[in-house]
Amino acid sequence: MQKKLEYFIKILIGVSFFIPLIVLPETYIFPFIVPKIIWFRSVVLLMLGAYLLLLSLNWSRYKIKLNPLNIVVSLFFISFAISTFVGVDWYRSLWDNHERMLGLFTVFHYVIYYFIITSVVREWKDWKWLFRTFLFAGGIVMFIGLLQTYVNHDLFLNRGATSRVSSTLGNSIYFSGYGLFLMFVGYLLAIKENIKKSNPWFWYAVVGGLLGFWGVFGGGTRGALLGLIAGLGVLVISYILSLKDHKKIRQGLSGLIVLGVIIMGLLFSFRQTDFVKNIPAVGRLVNTEISSTNTRVMAWGVAIGAWQEKPVFGWGPNNYYYAFNKHYRAEFLERGWGETWFDNAHSVVMNTLAVQGAFGIVTYLGIFVVAITMLWRKYKKGEVDAHIVCVGSAFLVAHLVSLVTVFDNPTSYLYFFFFLAFVASLVSKKEDVEKKKGETKDISVGLIVVVGLVVLLMIYSTNINPARVNKKTLQSIRQLSSDQVEQVINTYKDIENIPSPHIDDVRNDFGRLATQSIVRLNNKNQKEQAIKLFNFSYKELQKNTILHPLDIRVKIQLSQLAVIGFEIKQDPSFLLASEKYLEESLKASPRRQQLAYTLSPIKHQLGKVDEAIKLLQDSISNDPNIGDGWWRLVMLYQQIGEIDKAKETAQEAVSKSVNFDSQGANVINSILESN
Repeated sequence: MQKKLEYFIKILIGVSFFIPLIVLPETYIFPFIVPKIIWFRSVVLLMLGAYLLLLSLNWSRYKIKLNPLNIVVSLFFISFAISTFVGVDWYRSLWDNHERMLGLFTVFHYVIYYFIITSVVREWKDWKWLFRTFLFAGGIVMFIGLLQTYVNHDLFLNRGATSRVSSTLGNSIYFSGYGLFLMFVGYLLAIKENIKKSNPWFWYAVVGGLLGFWGVFGGGTRGALLGLIAGLGVLVISYILSLKDHKKIRQGLSGLIVLGVIIMGLLFSFRQTDFVKNIPAVGRLVNTEISSTNTRVMAWGVAIGAWQEKPVFGWGPNNYYYAFNKHYRAEFLERGWGETWFDNAHSVVMNTLAVQGAFGIVTYLGIFVVAITMLWRKYKKGEVDAHIVCVGSAFLVAHLVSLVTVFDNPTSYLYFFFFLAFVASLVSKKEDVEKKKGETKDISVGLIVVVGLVVLLMIYSTNINPARVNKKTLQSIRQLSSDQVEQVINTYKDIENIPSPHIDDVRNDFGRLATQSIVRLNNKNQKEQAIKLFNFSYKELQKNTILHPLDIRVKIQLSQLAVIGFEIKQDPSFLLASEKYLEESLKASPRRQQLAYTLSPIKHQLGKVDEAIKLLQDSISNDPNIGDGWWRLVMLYQQIGEIDKAKETAQEAVSKSVNFDSQGANVINSILESN
């Protein structure tokens, strides 16, 4: 029974490696994320059930060992948990949303995954087969990326991209990071094989590693390329430090470092040439603008400001969105509307600092420091060979560097915690494993049945139910597009009867698309249907203001719905409600222009002209370079009959060389050319 349970867990570990391949676009909203998380959590629960049975068979052998890496991983999870419940929105921290699904609940599964692997997998022969399996699964992901690049640019919703593909991961950033890991895995497996032409496993590892290397460039992600450069640098330096008795090899490696520096210098010097610009990832990296006006850099500044406000435990995981709103800078709009919404700092380091505070960032970075330190200690004791310590150090540095400019995802968590488990198994004291084999006890059928039933119940309640809700939400959205109001409401009521922590996502998605349907129905003179759908969706969306009182996106949606309600019902109370939602949003994000631009015409409609003018004047004061505030103020002056002020404002904007879009330019030119 003990061996069978071990085999079962090892098989499930191998199954987990194929989860990045799961994509179900016709079934799920966010088909690249939701099914992956659902399957991963289900696999981990099955592993947990088998692991609990192993513990009951032989506690001493399978209990979690006390070593520095296990301790620091535990501390990071404790930090995550504390920040979840002391942050500004514990519900979002606990569950996250469908787009990411990396809340405390899911992270708990990754930590369990890590501890089970460290407790069950110990021998290099097992790790070798697991790495080979991971390389095989990852190789398929990379091969699909090749197909997207050279055969079918639209494969798996790739949307015609060729220079930056995403394969089955849905994001080129994820693809490049995954390739980085596979490259190091391929190298480790190859270097530990007998290098012979007749050895198929050597060539298997080489091919897998090369596919991963291509993936870094196929995704075209600057962070992954930066990680690759840092990782290769650490790999070479690590070999120089560890191969003290091989003078010629060390000299050759030193020459490689010099050559690498020269190549990077040349690429940077000729970065403006077409040749360098067209090199995948490299061209983007060497031509990256790093300045205070770069929105990524600005988002990092927001993270620092947010951390200073809540320095110890932060705002709570997945709550950077709230910090960004509060510390929003008007200059973000200078780079376009798409750069005014950040739910992540686009840097794991900065994001962790903001959402988990000092405790979180210290424990997170501590994972890397402890892992690398323990590897080198084991190497000095002769318990780990040079290849493992060098590759282990190189990958951990490469991974950390690659995350400086991006964010984590389900796949990166998968290979990161798997690799940490590998390191933890290496740094565990061998004498503990031998000494604490313990006596194997019998296991009752009753215990097996109870554990099995509990696991199945957990899978059903925490994974199958959310999956059902996600599928039915997609069904209701499709019904909305065909204006089937009765069917839509009935489908939605079915969704509400299924317990799911993501009901808030359902309300948001439904409310956003219902708004479009209501307008469409009203334009088709189907007023009764429009009112019915309005009443239902408005009531549902209001529930999210109770669950997420600081979420201004919900309030903006409600404000838009309320304006539509005023138009189709001619009820002034909805206009007042719209004003209230926007004023509350403005308190949460005082410098966000979108709120001022939306609230000003409502104030005007309610007869509060002075307040409407002040909103636009304040938006201009926050950033005079943005044309939207100017032309909206000019138009407002026109509407209230103050033509002289309208002309004066337009002339001031022109004198300041403010840039306008086509709509703004028409308004400005119209008033200046009028008599």
